[in-house]
Amino acid sequence: MSTSNICEFTYGIHNCEGSKEYKILYIICIVMWFIPCIFSFSLLYWKFKYRKNSKLFIDKLFAPLEGFLLWNGISNLAHIIHYVVILGNFFSGYPVIRELIFAFSWSFGFVGIYSFIAGMFQSILCMKFEQFTTSATHRTLENANNDSRNRSTTVWIPKGYQVTISFWALTFLLFALTTTFSIIMGLNRNIVRENDAFMRHNKPFLFANGFLFGTLWFNCVLIFTILRYYGRNLVRIIKESFTLTGIQDTRDSDVPDRIKRKLENAKNTFEAYINELRTFNYGICALMLWFSISLIPLAVIYERIFKTLWIGLLLTAISNFLTSTCLTIVLIKILKAELNPYREEATAEALIELNEMNSYFSEVDSSEV
Repeated sequence: MSTSNICEFTYGIHNCEGSKEYKILYIICIVMWFIPCIFSFSLLYWKFKYRKNSKLFIDKLFAPLEGFLLWNGISNLAHIIHYVVILGNFFSGYPVIRELIFAFSWSFGFVGIYSFIAGMFQSILCMKFEQFTTSATHRTLENANNDSRNRSTTVWIPKGYQVTISFWALTFLLFALTTTFSIIMGLNRNIVRENDAFMRHNKPFLFANGFLFGTLWFNCVLIFTILRYYGRNLVRIIKESFTLTGIQDTRDSDVPDRIKRKLENAKNTFEAYINELRTFNYGICALMLWFSISLIPLAVIYERIFKTLWIGLLLTAISNFLTSTCLTIVLIKILKAELNPYREEATAEALIELNEMNSYFSEVDSSEV
């Protein structure tokens, strides 16, 4: 029995209060989701076509950038399909299909972010920075300058196999839980209805709904925590590694202009990569923070949301606008970093030149002793 004529916007917007407003909003959302969707697939195609070293899998994991672009594009496409289904009132008699489309539109996005995070951990491991320790020999550049006790505590980094196991375990649990709860919700929906106005649901549906949004909330909090801690530390470590290369020290040194130009290209490469990481961290953290807050009422007080029309409209508008905007900004930063034609060549050549130069000065210093 219908207890409110307001549209249950999480499922449908057909012939109910707010139907007109939701239709306009969902059309705008579809247009907004098309931008990062096309952007992701186009950038992925470009990388595979023009970057010969691009791979989809690296060491039993998705390549961080390629995996993010792939799953982000699929997630955006799933969001578009979800809104098209609601606007066209498709599968009105098959609520399980509707619930699964909605759940997968979230799950695919999480997999893309986890792919990038797994690559972030692998990047830190490749730099051979030490795990959690208080040994005097395990020190970062910053701690070495500031720690008067000649001891430091560095960032704990999971090992390679731990990263791989964690990624696939989280991915499996995410899809298993969201699929299970979506099916339970679909099976417990009352499909004998003339419109999509809110209707009271039975306890199995409410429990499944709570656990579904609770699962999504947990993943948002987990990603936010990881990026806030390890994302910032990865940026710091990259800066330290750049300092340790000695490239900045040679800018004012008496070296040939040819080498200086290559070193300047290498510096620009590092800065572009750091900006890419920062933008990803800030953009995804903003999204995860918003959803960590907004998913709580959907999980805990689901039925009360449909007592006022503006609550659903506001949640839908902010969530879609913020997500599509942040993802587009992240993709633009990735594109700017990838479009540097001398990105890989400049770094390799500059480091070779720098090593040769350092070897030369070392030999000179040794001969003077």
